[in-house]
Amino acid sequence: MTESAKTTAVLSRTALEESDSFVRLHSGQVFQDNIVPNKGGQQHRNIHIGACVCVEGSVMGSSITIQAAENIIIGDGLPAPGTEIQGSINALSDVDIGCGTWIHGGVLATGDVTISGIKDEKGIPGHVLIEGGVFGRNVTIGDGVVILGPVVASKSLSVGNCVTIRDHVRAPIAKIGDGCLIGGLVCDKSITCGKLLTIASSYIILPKNIEGWGIPHSIRSPYNGCDKCPYEDRLGPDSIIARKLACHLHSHKEFKAGRFTITPGECKKWTYFPLTDKQFHWAIPTGEIVVSLVPSLVTNLSIYTDQASIWERGGE
Repeated sequence: MTESAKTTAVLSRTALEESDSFVRLHSGQVFQDNIVPNKGGQQHRNIHIGACVCVEGSVMGSSITIQAAENIIIGDGLPAPGTEIQGSINALSDVDIGCGTWIHGGVLATGDVTISGIKDEKGIPGHVLIEGGVFGRNVTIGDGVVILGPVVASKSLSVGNCVTIRDHVRAPIAKIGDGCLIGGLVCDKSITCGKLLTIASSYIILPKNIEGWGIPHSIRSPYNGCDKCPYEDRLGPDSIIARKLACHLHSHKEFKAGRFTITPGECKKWTYFPLTDKQFHWAIPTGEIVVSLVPSLVTNLSIYTDQASIWERGGE
């Protein structure tokens, strides 16, 4: 069978197959509704979402798998743009998300969440964008993924290289790769960070046991060094806050042959968190240590916090 015939066969299938234990949405289909339980017991069905589909609603089931994108040709000879879920993903067990996926809402699972990294293969969508938050037991996020909401793991979190999480990250045990941008960090047992990490906050919360800090490299904060950026005239007038958060003058990122290369940029003026300066450390009642760029003993705290919140909001 030729590739054209295979594509025609895929697109001619019945969009959705259902049983009492399983739901399958075939590749290349548009489903104009939610995929959710319609009667008692259906919340325990396993759901498989094929490649390059569109679900005009949310998905709820036991374990949910979103297949990685494929090279599927649709009308007028155009390639399918990947998978689009216009609602949220809600699972009573595990969630597995392949590349080429755009989720308008969030991902909520009582089990583990695994999100594949991006890919660069000719004719195959390779992006991964989640506009909401992600919550799961053990959360694994691959290279280059973009998440606009918070990420919370009840047990452990593993973040690949060059991942963007625009809201806070919270997990007892966390491992964060190289060249990432995250909105904030709360970790109470063990933390490991790679190089050239940016956290868009004026403070981070780390385990009370300093020996549990696996942070061999400085962590950049845009507050307050980027308020006085010496290269501002080179960044352009539009979306200046977002531009500084993902600044190529801090770190240069290149994606080639399926992997990221991250190297330092020319700017050496950025602010780093005072991880070794205990005068900027203070403990909260549960024992974790706050490492803050805002002094703990100031008479007008709002002057500091108002300016710091600009970076936490990302210029919104």
